[in-house]
Amino acid sequence: MTFTQKPYAQTHTAMKALALTLLTTALIAHLDAYAQTTDTPATDEQIITPGHPVWLLEQPDAVSPALTARTFGTSQYGDYRVKALLQISCHPHAPKASLTLEIMPPLLGFDSDPFEGKDASANGPLRVTTGTRPAVDHWVNGVWNAGGAFQVNTLFALSTAVSREELAYWVSDASRGQTVEFSLTPAADDGRSLTASFSLPENNRGLEKIVQPCLSDTSTSPVKP
Repeated sequence: MTFTQKPYAQTHTAMKALALTLLTTALIAHLDAYAQTTDTPATDEQIITPGHPVWLLEQPDAVSPALTARTFGTSQYGDYRVKALLQISCHPHAPKASLTLEIMPPLLGFDSDPFEGKDASANGPLRVTTGTRPAVDHWVNGVWNAGGAFQVNTLFALSTAVSREELAYWVSDASRGQTVEFSLTPAADDGRSLTASFSLPENNRGLEKIVQPCLSDTSTSPVKP
């Protein structure tokens, strides 16, 4: 899919509400279709709340075996606070896991231009903190894309490689319910940081299924783009 215009202008409150509605609708549609866990019968209803996040499993491309697991949280920059998505990806034939933070910069007033593309002038670091574990810095690269298989909205995706150690912790029992915090300083440092927060779902079997091929990767540090 090709996008010919970037949404950089100031966004009206009504547009913000519409975008949030679209994102929420996408999440509900995703989860209604695919958010089944191994502990829940297929006939049970799935009710998603901020206090009960789940891993949504996707195969974004029908001709590619690459799989992803998504969950939702919040992002904030200055006084603006909107929903965000966290995606973990693993390709079974090239087992190197990736982490993607998906945000809506126009609604946050965040300048994503310096982080966009292979020749971006800024690439982080994106600081990731899981629970009380030490923070880990990642070099990131950003692109505009459609959020998820339903492609109902344009999101800015900040992606990076993720180490086997981090991945193994996120699928462990110890990670259940832990908070993952993200922090990124803008290219033009104004004293504020873009932040995002996610609660790791109590049931992480879906994530474990997705990333199992990548747990054999012996790499322990992300590669700078």
